[in-house]
Amino acid sequence: MSLRTVIDGAGLTLSACASTIGVDHELFQQWADGKREMPPAYATVMAALLGVKPEALMAKPMAQARKSGIDEPSAIWFKLRGHEFGDADRESILLVRHLGHNANQLEKSVAGQANRSWSILFKDVLENIDLQASPQSQGRQAARAFCGLTQFGGGGRGSSEILRGNLRSRGILIIESPIPHSQMEGCSFLVGESTQERPCIFVNTFKSTWFRRNVVIMHELAHALFDQNAGVEIDIVANDERHSNLRKDELTEARAESFARECLLPAKLILSFCSQNGVRPNKLTAQSLAGLVAFSGVEKKTVVEILRHNEFIDDVLATQYQSLDISTELREQSDRALGTKEFIEKVGLDVAASWLNKRFTTISSRKILLPVTYVKSVLEAVKTFKISIGKAAELLMVDIDTFYSRFPEVVSEVTE
Repeated sequence: MSLRTVIDGAGLTLSACASTIGVDHELFQQWADGKREMPPAYATVMAALLGVKPEALMAKPMAQARKSGIDEPSAIWFKLRGHEFGDADRESILLVRHLGHNANQLEKSVAGQANRSWSILFKDVLENIDLQASPQSQGRQAARAFCGLTQFGGGGRGSSEILRGNLRSRGILIIESPIPHSQMEGCSFLVGESTQERPCIFVNTFKSTWFRRNVVIMHELAHALFDQNAGVEIDIVANDERHSNLRKDELTEARAESFARECLLPAKLILSFCSQNGVRPNKLTAQSLAGLVAFSGVEKKTVVEILRHNEFIDDVLATQYQSLDISTELREQSDRALGTKEFIEKVGLDVAASWLNKRFTTISSRKILLPVTYVKSVLEAVKTFKISIGKAAELLMVDIDTFYSRFPEVVSEVTE
């Protein structure tokens, strides 16, 4: 086995890999062909992106692998071989895994070690699952156990506003960023060393809404919970007939959908909303349907599917509800329906921050827009001397000169 063999087997290109980790393409080709040994620091990063152990990319293990005929890439890349996935999707996964690897490194640098309380939570949830039950029942059982252990669904309203903070407090990484030209809607995978690995959930925010992203996060959380040995779970945008026929394994998808729905909008919350507002599930107007979306933090499409699944409405009414335009009503009832710029201005985030529009990576030819919270965390780590400027540039996936030009006030603060 050679690095080139692993990369070719994954359907990637040498140039994409070299670009992603920011090294000279000719040098990377020498590493790939075994003409030069990859330095340990780069081997660690490349191994994280490809889903192999770092030592497997060193010269001696590669020579041994060649003799034994081992030449298969890790499980993640088999899932990306389908005709529905293009170069943009495979390269996007590389970038996402790189960002997940960096986010894990950042938290370890700040906290000293990765938070693994998620593993106890997952174990407790899985103990409540009847593996002989249907996929939908397994999803509901897991959701009810999860909500009971995390206080999701408490307080008589949806949990969408607290879900990110709750999951992050348990060591689960959540990254939301736009990736144009990719069919990937979300994915989940493990990051970190084998003894310290933890789940990372990525959501593609391109042309998506906050309400939709809540559903995707919980859907991917279910994959992380149930499918930890799968290498990665990738969900594509099912916005037409071609993609609707590309659903993966029926069991895992049905289970994940059931989990997400039950966590975000169980039947008791629908009844609570209707009772509070004097409406009936089968008599909703555009105004009251928008109210249910705002109340739950769940997109209209999924809300209607949940209403139908719980038999609050029939197929005819479900079709009518899906056709209702609630955009105006939703904007009146929820700030989350505002555009990004409008929302930032209304809730009072620091729109004057000079770096707010300087979040694109530069080391790769395919750019990714880093989440605001992630950039802020990196800059805070620099200012508190938890990481160096060089490490910060690495974590932000920009060259050192770009870091100096983008964040001069941070550089001045730590070099005074």
